[in-house]
Amino acid sequence: MGKVTSEHKFTDFSDYARPIGDWLARALVATPATPIHVSIAFIIAGCAAGGLYLVGTYPAQIAAGLLLLVKSAIDAADGSLARLRQRPSRIGRFLDAIGDFVVDGVVILAIGVAEMRASGDASAFWIAVLALASVTWQVSVFNYFYVSYRLATKGDTTSQIDEAAADNYPWDDPATVRRLLAIYTFLYAWQDKLALAIDRRVLGSDQPALASKTFMTLTSVLGLGTALLILCLFSLIGRPFWALYVFVIPFNLYWIALFLARRFMNRT
Repeated sequence: MGKVTSEHKFTDFSDYARPIGDWLARALVATPATPIHVSIAFIIAGCAAGGLYLVGTYPAQIAAGLLLLVKSAIDAADGSLARLRQRPSRIGRFLDAIGDFVVDGVVILAIGVAEMRASGDASAFWIAVLALASVTWQVSVFNYFYVSYRLATKGDTTSQIDEAAADNYPWDDPATVRRLLAIYTFLYAWQDKLALAIDRRVLGSDQPALASKTFMTLTSVLGLGTALLILCLFSLIGRPFWALYVFVIPFNLYWIALFLARRFMNRT
């Protein structure tokens, strides 16, 4: 059920919920449930967490943080279920990515609004907007390297760097794919292209360079699972808004450091 072959596996810090996701996928494989149903379930769980953050009380924050971990576990199951049934889907791939953005937006903006109401400081909302933009870009950086790594090592091919050029699967409805691709393009495609452009500039070449397992492990810190875990941990101490500063400052410095490290590693 993995996305990469056994010989190319690396430690993925953002994929901590994978064992539960794989268990859930195995439990669902003989049922009528589809990966689309699973994706909808994680979107509902994530949006429910956003609603709890709006409540603003400490018990609600704890419940919201824990619900984000539930979201991560469910999110890990949709792709695993598709791979178990040997029925990958571009519809599922786009719905997963769009659903992640919806959850991120609802959760992070809800935290910002709750902080603004509690403190009376309108800047809290704009910090949340900046945090949302930061998380979206950071996840895109990880996605760029992870997809490139999977394609180069003969792993899962459901995702592509240039999704517009990919072929549909026979069982995917073309009209639905077109609609979801349009949304995906608006949200993510420009970020994929920007990550590719930065990587080429860093490498000084248009030829891709296979990232090492160590580099992929370091890059996995930028995955969405890690961001949700950080939100959960800060929620447990009653300070979910503090997590937004983590995304805006240290994590933005971190992705820059990764590209600089890649430049150095490919020149030695």
